[in-house]
Parts: sequence; structure tokens; C-alpha cells
Amino acid sequence: MTLLAAPIVMSSAAHAEKAPETIAGYLPCNGTAMPGAVIRPMHDQAFLELHKAAVSRFVELPKEKKEAINKKGDADRLMAYDADLWPDKAEYEKYAAAWKKTQMVRLADVHVGLKSAGDGIYNVLSATRTANGSSMPLTIGSLRYNSKKNAWISNNGELTATPFSADETFIFGPQTGNEWKLNKKDSLSELNEMIRITKATDGKAVYLYYSLTERSSISGTVIANHGYTILFPITTASARATRPGRK
Repeated sequence: MTLLAAPIVMSSAAHAEKAPETIAGYLPCNGTAMPGAVIRPMHDQAFLELHKAAVSRFVELPKEKKEAINKKGDADRLMAYDADLWPDKAEYEKYAAAWKKTQMVRLADVHVGLKSAGDGIYNVLSATRTANGSSMPLTIGSLRYNSKKNAWISNNGELTATPFSADETFIFGPQTGNEWKLNKKDSLSELNEMIRITKATDGKAVYLYYSLTERSSISGTVIANHGYTILFPITTASARATRPGRK
């Protein structure tokens, strides 16, 4: 994947307003944009076959057992051992070992940053290269961050914050940070929107996750399902010592 020709500089000078720590500790807030890449996990064939076998056992379980397993599970984490899914624990060990071989595929190069609009509001600056060579903003470009409330504002409403942490069972590795969520339900649909910004515990990468799903309240049909993960590598000693967004 070819990198964009050069980092996109949206503003030549940092704003006088002090950047919020919950964002500036991860992404630049001075009107510049940091290079990164949209990525997705790719499992090998061994894992897919073992996973398929576990899913086949899962569909045969009673409803109560399925609900109990779903409560413990997470699409982005290694499933915990369950005797009903892996009667032979040795097969689970193979499953876990295959999961650890997951590779990250680079899908698109992007640049992301924030710029103060005054009064504690920050706009998202973003760009990615399209197939015809032009640039366009990411969907997160419509979000704004309110530092006074520590909340993101989208076209759907306000996303509120909670701390986030993950260990080695998380598909993208151990990391800590914050995530902001919005759940909105009415007679027509239920909408869930989330943005999460974290840093790897080894200090070598920043991650930005965004997702939006909407289902019909009547039929359960998926109306919208959109999301991506952005990786911002931090490879230099100075970058590890001084977090992104700081001079």
C-alpha cells in the first residue's frame, strides 16, 4: 500500500487553547494530521476451520447456554474455553494458538488530527486517498469533540465516555484509553455509535476505532453497519517519550 505523498498540514500554527489530555495524549490537536492506516484482522485457514467447528457446536446448544456464552464473548477477543464448544481441550489450545497468528491487513492510508474551533470544541481533520487519486474525509470527519464535557458530538447525538482497557486476548493487543458510546432507541430503530481512542501498552501505536450500527425495531433488520480501525504507528524514541499531539 502506497503512502500518501506527504503529511497533510491543515494549519501552520497550534491554537493557543490548551488541548484536552484525553485526546492530545493520542492524536495531534494543533491543526495537523497524523499518518496512519485502516487495518483489519485476517485469520489463517487453520483458525477458520477450528472456529467453524466451534460454531457448529454452538448452534446445537440450548438457548440459555447460547446466551451465557454470548455474554462472555466479544467479537474482537479470543473466546474463553468452554467445554460445550471444545469437548477436547487440546482442540481449544490449537484454536488459541491459531488465533494468536492473526495478521493485520492494511486497507487504506489515512491522516487524522483535530483542530480547535474555540470554546472547547474540536473538529476532526481527516483524509484518505480515493481510487482516482483524489482525497476525501473519513466519516469521523463529521464528529466534533467537546472538551468541556469530554464528549463526542455526532449527527445522532452525544457520545459519552468510559475508560477502556484490553489485555493480550484483544485482537489488536494490550492497550488502554477511552471509548465514547451512544445508544438511541425509538419505535423505528435502535442505533449504536462508538468511537474509541487507545494506545498500545508498549507505546508503539495509537488506535482509533469507529462503528455505527442501526437495526429496525420492528423486524431486527440491519439498516446500517459501518466501522473501521485505524492504526497510527509510533516508531521513534521521541514519539514514545512524548505522546502524539505534544511538542
